[in-house]
Amino acid sequence: MKKSEIRELIEQGEGYFVEFKKDIGQGLDREMVAFANSSGGKIVIGVADNGNVIGCILDNSVRSRVQDIANNCDSRILISLHTAKYERKDLLIISVEESRDKPVRCSKGFFLREGPNSQKLSRNEILALAAVAGKFKFDMQGSRTFNYPDEFEETKWRQFLERSGISSSGSRENLLINLGLAEDRAGYRLTNAGVLLFGENIEHHIRHSFVTCVLYRGITKTKILDRKDFKSDLLSNYQDAFRFLQQHLRLEYIIEDGGPRKEVSEISLEVLREALLNAIVHRDYYEEGAGIIVEIYDDRVEITDPGRLLFDKNKFGKLSVARNPVIFDIFHRLGLTERIGSGIGRMREVMAAQGLEIEFDPGDFFIVTLGRPEATSKEAEAPQVTPQVTPYATPQALSDVELKILQFCEAARSRSEIITFTKMNPDYIRKEILPKLIQKGFLGLTIPDKPRSPYQKYVLTEAGKKS
Repeated sequence: MKKSEIRELIEQGEGYFVEFKKDIGQGLDREMVAFANSSGGKIVIGVADNGNVIGCILDNSVRSRVQDIANNCDSRILISLHTAKYERKDLLIISVEESRDKPVRCSKGFFLREGPNSQKLSRNEILALAAVAGKFKFDMQGSRTFNYPDEFEETKWRQFLERSGISSSGSRENLLINLGLAEDRAGYRLTNAGVLLFGENIEHHIRHSFVTCVLYRGITKTKILDRKDFKSDLLSNYQDAFRFLQQHLRLEYIIEDGGPRKEVSEISLEVLREALLNAIVHRDYYEEGAGIIVEIYDDRVEITDPGRLLFDKNKFGKLSVARNPVIFDIFHRLGLTERIGSGIGRMREVMAAQGLEIEFDPGDFFIVTLGRPEATSKEAEAPQVTPQVTPYATPQALSDVELKILQFCEAARSRSEIITFTKMNPDYIRKEILPKLIQKGFLGLTIPDKPRSPYQKYVLTEAGKKS
């Protein structure tokens, strides 16, 4: 490898395709296996995790030991070895090919690359991931329609380099390839990740990459107060959607120990960031029929993204697997994504500390529901856009489905029981029908002070009996 290529490799730092190791001691087999089970990559021996070049011993015994480690994995890992001098110190670069016979394991087990880390999985988990995710990852596919460099956003690229601490002294084209943002197979072109992150006119190439944010009056979709559609690059979409949430959620003011007044969001900003980032980074971009939807109701915030979990839901919150590894890696370099598996647990802890409910619905569309605290009396007395009507005032037309649900709920029923009974789309029942019947006063909650409780049930009210 050329000296300039080595410099670029070291300056970009560790990531999805690059791992630094001080020597070939413990853990080299794990890193090889993780790369082979993912998309391949390079292991640079003689460089510390922080990028400091310390050098390594280069002799035939070292090369032989590295090759033995690769050969002893099951199945055998294909590697190539390159030596180089950098800052007058010897380095060994191990290029690991993506395996065609996954899953690969070493004596320590099965591993998979996740951003700049390698995490351990069981054989069945690896196989299940391969079956669900498929061989081809959307963000790593080359874009056939994007015109590079004419549509490339140079300003955003430079901002990324500065924020991530990556030097811009080398070739931009080589760095884009090293980061998985471009390829040079049948001509140089950006990958879909490169387009989503640094492209102009992104919707012309990937129409479904938008984020739609909506503010409603009440707890149903009936009255829209504000709506914004964000169709820029992924980082800008995240920032714009986050500002929308900040703009429309209430602030609380806290004074501790006589100090200055502190503004605190009614839902933790940390939780909102994590939920929004998860939607953008982990959504299924092969699903062209929908974008990411952020909805604010009086009693909750819902963030919906297309794509089922890539693993058994029993592992949710314990296992983290990136559907879009290059996008995940870029957001990690920007300091936005959490370490493996920590985000969901932290969200639950923070919401519990605020006394708020949080719910994850891992269906065909992954939905995060964040409960909002009840408005203060002052907020509750604020002028309404439309007058509220007492349920007894006038007869209200109900659909056949709504009438059947009311009859079914003469005895208290859980939401899952109602969905099973109606045999209708769960999202429609959960988001449209039940909130509507509650708002009209026809259904009541058995645990009214905790509307998001997993033990919640719905029961017919006196008003509902007269409907």
